[in-house]
Parts: sequence; C-alpha cells; structure tokens
Amino acid sequence: MTDIADYANTLPPSSRLGSVADMLSEEDLPSPVDMFRRSIIQILQYGTEPRLEENGFIGRLLALGVVAAAEAYFRAVLSACIELCPVAQSGAASKQINLGGLLWHGKEGFSRSAFEHASFASGDELIRACKDYLSIKLEDSKFKILLNEYERVCLIRHGIVHADGLLPGRNAVQLDVPRYAKPVRIVIRYAQLQDIAAVINTLVLTLNRELFVKMCERWAINWRTRADWDPALERTTFRRLWTTFHSADEITASGRSKITNTKCMAEVKAQYGI
Repeated sequence: MTDIADYANTLPPSSRLGSVADMLSEEDLPSPVDMFRRSIIQILQYGTEPRLEENGFIGRLLALGVVAAAEAYFRAVLSACIELCPVAQSGAASKQINLGGLLWHGKEGFSRSAFEHASFASGDELIRACKDYLSIKLEDSKFKILLNEYERVCLIRHGIVHADGLLPGRNAVQLDVPRYAKPVRIVIRYAQLQDIAAVINTLVLTLNRELFVKMCERWAINWRTRADWDPALERTTFRRLWTTFHSADEITASGRSKITNTKCMAEVKAQYGI
C-alpha cells in the first residue's frame, strides 16, 4: 500500500548540520565604521550589473548583506559607547543583558551582550537604543529623513527574509506600492542595490559623526566633572574615543591625510575652552 504522504512529495534522506566551528573564522576588527565600510565595498564589488541582471536572487541576498552590515555597525558602536562613556553607563545601568552573551564575550566585552536581542530592523529601534542606552536623542532635523528611508529598506528586507522575497501585504501597504493581481516578488537589480547601499551608507556615516561629536562633548565637559575623572589619563581616554569613531580607511581620501588624533583633541579642547 502506498504511503499517503508519498502523494505529497518524496521523502529526502535524513541529514545533519556539520561542525559549526568549520563555519567560523577569527578576525581582528577595525573601528565600527571601517568594519561597515569594508563590508559594503565587498558587497558592491560582487554585485556587478551583469551578475545582478543574470541572477534574480543574488540582489536580494546582497541587499540583506547591506542591512546586516548596518546592524553590525549599530551593535558595535553602541557597545563601544557604553564601554567608553560614564554618562552612557549611568543610563544603561538598569538594563538587563543576556547571560549567554556575557559568558561568551566575557567581562571585557560585556556591553556587546546588551544588543544581541535587538535586530535594529527599524528606525524606531535605533532611536530607542540611542536614547535608552546612551542618553542621546537623534534629532529629527538630522535623522528623520534618513531613518524614514532606512525604514523602507527594512520593510523590503522583511519580505526577503521572511517570505522568500515575496512582498507581504502589510509591508506593501506601508511602502505604498500599487496593487497587483498576483503575488509579487522583490527583485533587486544593480540600480536598486546601489540605492539601498546609498541609503544605509548615509545613515551610518551620519550617525558615526553625530555620536563622535556627542562623545567629544562629554569628554570635554561631563566626564571631567565626575569623581572618577583622572586628568593624567586625558590623552588616553581621548585616544580610545578617537579609535572608536575614526575611519582609518579614509586616510588616502582627499584632504584626510593630515587628520590626526592629536589635532582633533586640540580642536576639541579649543572649542570647549579647556
């Protein structure tokens, strides 16, 4: 007698995932912004126009990579800010973290555990994280348009991740796309991938600049009023701040070769009358 299930489809052989360790590779990471930039460069170098015209699914995968690079940047830079900034530490003191993350990262990387539960798959999550963990408000004048565009990219991402590229109805309504008679699949060609990367790149680089300015202000004012401030470590603390936000990869860009940690610290001290 035929198994009724066979009328649906054939039964594949059983299989198991190999060693997860074989999928992993240790890396020395640069600053969060350079980590992001390198990922975007790799993605766009692979996403050539001929390749994306030939393959309907490659563009969707690369678009996911762009958003993932941004999410990795958000986690890295927010974690670094908590480790650097006493003001942020005070604001984040009441937050809970995952024990598993703490066991994995150890005491030195405790702050990374704070954002492992966050997907940053919407602009609101980023706004909330900056406010709740860093006590920094992202002003509408700088970020409203950028975050609205990021939100649109995240809605596209949702359809790619959760529906094999088929655009869910809720996301379609939110994106204000016209109705279709049949289900529609998201297709990311060369021009669309470039647009997505540009939107994400603008948000990340603008946020990196904004957080750097805020941290410089706190270094110049807030940190110095605390009981644990050590004037002898002024240069050391600024150096840590500098390496967290400065893009070393931009050193070859026009007008960037003479930008140094020492000049930046002198500029900050002059601006705040230190």
